[in-house]
Amino acid sequence: MIRNLYTKSFLCLTVALATMMSPISSAAQLVDHVELYNGLCVKPGGTMPVDAHGWKKDDRLLFEATEGRTGMFEAKVIMESDTTAHIKLPRKMQEAKYMVTLLRGNKRQRLGLTLLRVPEKMPKGTPVSAHRGVFNAPGSAQNSRQSIQLAIDMGIKACEIDVWRTQDGVLVINHDAKLNGIIVQNATSEEVKKLRLSNGETVPLLSELLDMIKPDDVKLNLMVEIKRHTTEEKNKAVVEDVVKMIKEYGLEKKVCFISFGYNICKHLAAIMPMCPVYYIEHVAKKSKSLQYKDIGIVDFDEVKKAGIAGLTLGAGWLLKDHPEWMEEAHEKGLGVNCCVYDGVERCIIANNDNAEYITTNTPEIAQRIYLHYRNNQ
Repeated sequence: MIRNLYTKSFLCLTVALATMMSPISSAAQLVDHVELYNGLCVKPGGTMPVDAHGWKKDDRLLFEATEGRTGMFEAKVIMESDTTAHIKLPRKMQEAKYMVTLLRGNKRQRLGLTLLRVPEKMPKGTPVSAHRGVFNAPGSAQNSRQSIQLAIDMGIKACEIDVWRTQDGVLVINHDAKLNGIIVQNATSEEVKKLRLSNGETVPLLSELLDMIKPDDVKLNLMVEIKRHTTEEKNKAVVEDVVKMIKEYGLEKKVCFISFGYNICKHLAAIMPMCPVYYIEHVAKKSKSLQYKDIGIVDFDEVKKAGIAGLTLGAGWLLKDHPEWMEEAHEKGLGVNCCVYDGVERCIIANNDNAEYITTNTPEIAQRIYLHYRNNQ
């Protein structure tokens, strides 16, 4: 009897050891379209987003420090949808580049490397402006009414729109100087009415978009780009007509301005000082040795003296290579609108540097990063 008990115990132990030592599959493709938000600032004990297609309920992530750092931690994936999730970070963790591995039962998948920054103070988060509206969604188009409605629904801070003045003095919304072969500023409003956007909408009037943001329960602001027209006379007319309309609507607190035209910006700042104006500084030459004065016709002191609230600067190579420009602008009392057309990393850079706005073609990504910072103060 004792021998039988010994035999049964030995068999149970053998099975248990075999189970514990069973190989973990490392070749499984469990999720795809992975986004680990490389370079994100995180707060120990806080949360961070982790996105992928194919999350499952009991997924866990293993973080292993690399590049000479030691330390690892596991975190449960808390699903928000099939493609978005977040994790709870441990209270004790270090800044490091981590190899992240998905653990699902006895399967695992390496998701890649991500740098997690642990600052002394978390960035405040940068409000999002959708460049030409939320136009990448089905049924939407650049500068369309639908693109504005989607921005309202998304809860972002602002939408960037582009304003032209027709030959007969009507303010219309379109990015390019031409639409379907018609030069907008040389056309009549009746001619523009016949044109169609890619989603079938007619060309919006500025007044229509102001109607959309006017209700008190709509929190969306408009970042109005005044397009450079062909003459200074036309530039003066479009500025004055836009300002007049915004004042008539009583929407001074829900509008800011941008323009590539420096004289347009100065004119706006002079006649409507209650609305911030961000001059768009265009940079054609890429160089790490550039000084700010090399990239345009103005410097920080001149911008400040003109009453312009700040600058619109690219957050790609420009602010990545010259982070001191953000600091210098803030020291001069100027704001910075970071132009981030695409890319998670660029949105993170702009947030980490406490810009006033991120203007982007991917507002859903920028908003996710913004909310991460706001929720982890």
